[in-house]
Amino acid sequence: MALLARRSGVSTPTIKHYIREHLLPGPVIRTSRNMAYYDARIVARIQAIKTLQAEQFLPLRVIGELLEPAPSASLRADARSQRRTLRALVPAVTPDHTVERRRRTDVIRTSGVSRGELTKLEHAGVLELLGEGATAGYAGPDLDTIDLLAEIRRLGYGEVFPITIGAVYLEAVGRLLAVEIEMFRQHALHASLPAPLPDVARQAVRFGERLVVALRSKLLPAVLERLAAPPPKRV
Repeated sequence: MALLARRSGVSTPTIKHYIREHLLPGPVIRTSRNMAYYDARIVARIQAIKTLQAEQFLPLRVIGELLEPAPSASLRADARSQRRTLRALVPAVTPDHTVERRRRTDVIRTSGVSRGELTKLEHAGVLELLGEGATAGYAGPDLDTIDLLAEIRRLGYGEVFPITIGAVYLEAVGRLLAVEIEMFRQHALHASLPAPLPDVARQAVRFGERLVVALRSKLLPAVLERLAAPPPKRV
């Protein structure tokens, strides 16, 4: 399995997890407790699974439904059609930003965010650096993120809301997106809709944002109260 991990670029524990989730077949031949031979075709399947996880935030159960039976790495015909439909919705849910692009050097000079911090945010996937050299910079939602971080620093909340929390939020939002996309895939793509699908997608984004705000407002006081409550007395 170590060789399979090297060829696919995925760790051995991850491959074992895929096997347990029935996304991958077991070994074709097992010669001993520590030696087994796998179908070479599953290397491409492992990479396809990892790509669907990383780029589309899809849970393993959904990935199993989209892929043809193992060892194939191809999407089922109906899944390819569905994927094209979802991809066509990207313009509908992409924020309407101006074509503003801010150079990285200007961001460092004006935002109070250091070069090292920007690099960490880039490595974490929070920001995407566009271009190379002196003209490299940021655009779109990344500028909103940078402006927010600059405001946090300017108002003196850097210790309360450190820049590193961006990666934590990114991971949490990614998990939420996986749920939202799965619900949309199950319901909106197979239902009689009140409007064209792009309009439904835009409304779904707005509804989801409002629901997150409402539920956080509901849960936060209760969570703080539980944290502040004295521990139960030992009998």
